[in-house]
Amino acid sequence: MTTQPERLHHLLDRARRGVLLPAEGEALATLVGEIEADLHRYEEVVVGDLNEANIRLQRQLASEAEEHRQARLPRPTRRRPRS
Repeated sequence: MTTQPERLHHLLDRARRGVLLPAEGEALATLVGEIEADLHRYEEVVVGDLNEANIRLQRQLASEAEEHRQARLPRPTRRRPRS
C-alpha cells in the first residue's frame, strides 16, 4: 500500500504527462479534498493557538506595566510622633 504523498505524486505525475485515467482523476480530486480539509483543520488549530498566546502575552504585559506603574508611585511616609 502506498502512502498518501506517494499516491499524490504518482497521480500528479500522470496528470502532467496527460495520461491520467478518469478513475485516477477522481482519486486525485479526493486526495486534494482530503489535503484541503487537513489544511483547514490545521489553520484553525494554529490560529486558535496564536490567539491564545497573544491574549496571554497582552495580559502579562498589562500586569507588568501595572506593577511598574505601582513601583513608581510615591509611597506614603509615616509621620514620627513628636516627643
